[in-house]
Formats: sequence, structure tokens, C-alpha cells
Amino acid sequence: MGIPQIGTCGAAPLPYGLPRKELVENRRYLTASIVPRGRALFWEGEHEAQKIEIVEGVVRAVRLLENGNRQILAFYWPGDVVMPSQASCQHFTAEAVTNCRVLRSTVSAICQQSEPCGTHQVLAETLSLLVTMSQKNSVARIAQFLLRIRQHLPEDPKRPLASVLLLPRADIADHLGTSLETVCRTLAEFKVKKLIDLPNRKTIRFINLPGLQRVAGD
Repeated sequence: MGIPQIGTCGAAPLPYGLPRKELVENRRYLTASIVPRGRALFWEGEHEAQKIEIVEGVVRAVRLLENGNRQILAFYWPGDVVMPSQASCQHFTAEAVTNCRVLRSTVSAICQQSEPCGTHQVLAETLSLLVTMSQKNSVARIAQFLLRIRQHLPEDPKRPLASVLLLPRADIADHLGTSLETVCRTLAEFKVKKLIDLPNRKTIRFINLPGLQRVAGD
């Protein structure tokens, strides 16, 4: 699956999160809102002049390809901040993967170079993904991705030492440039090898982290 080109801005790439002090100071001006699962926070091509802090849930940055397929460029987790683009419009669509609670605040101006750039957030993620895809096979990419998202997954209150796998398998496939069948088959193989356990489709238990790291090539 191809990776779409993304317009660049003049600022240097920036991490997803903003300094905690800035977030605390800005909360006086933030308005909390609930975004249902599957709803877009904004669309590609829109003029979006707000930064959006993810309080609960997961958001995906999506770009439609010319062939009609989609590429998930990045995921945003609680504590991450989706910044507006410094260009005239957004270069991707932000969608709620789960029910989300977000805080919005207006930036000073959409084209100010002093403001972090949302396009560069996604560009940095995409470049990292390109390197991974060029150096690792699909099994290694899936193992590395599980290790990467592990810290973000909430505990399953009904199952000890288990986490809620918030991302659909189709989203994992779209992000890693592989097929849904490959993701499902690889997760099943990891379970047989006792690297992970899958009590159900929405729950994962990490059993052998060193073994998973070896598969990932880390």
C-alpha cells in the first residue's frame, strides 16, 4: 500500500504532546466535547484553526489514496495534541477510533510559524513508518507495533494482566501497509507461540515481551 505525500511547513518536526505547563495554562480556554466513535473531528481540506487535546479515546489521522483506499498515517492517544496545519487547509482527516473526549483551544493564527504544525506531526510519523516498512517484514512490523502501543492500552477490568486492544485489526493493517488477513494470522501465530494471549477480539495479554522484541528485531 502506498504512502501519500503530505505538504510540508516551515517549522521543524514536533512531538505529539505539548509541554504540560502550557496545557494546564490553556485549560481555562478549553471546551470539552464528546466525539462518538467513527465521527470526524475535522476533514481533509477543511480550515481547522484549533488544537485538540485527546483526553480519552483514540484518534486516527487518515488520508484517502487515489485508488480509493485509505492510509492511516498516525494514531493519537490520551495526552496527545492534534495541531492545526500551518497551510491553508488540513492535509488529512482526523477520525475517532473509539468514543473520545477532547479539549479544543483556538491557536493565535493558522499560518503563524511560531505555532507547532499538525502536518509535520503526521509527516514525522509517516517517515518513521516508511523506514520500518522498508527494513522489516510484516510479522516484524506487527510485533513492533504491538510493543509500541502497549503503553497506551488501558487495563481490562475483567481480566487480570490484560489490556483492551482499542484498535480494530483493519486499522492496524491499514497503518502498517499489510492486509487484514496477515494481521489476523500473525496475531494467531503470536498466540500459539505464547508471545501474547487473546482472550477475545478486544483484549490482549502480553506474555513474553523479550520474545516479542526478538520478533520485532529490536
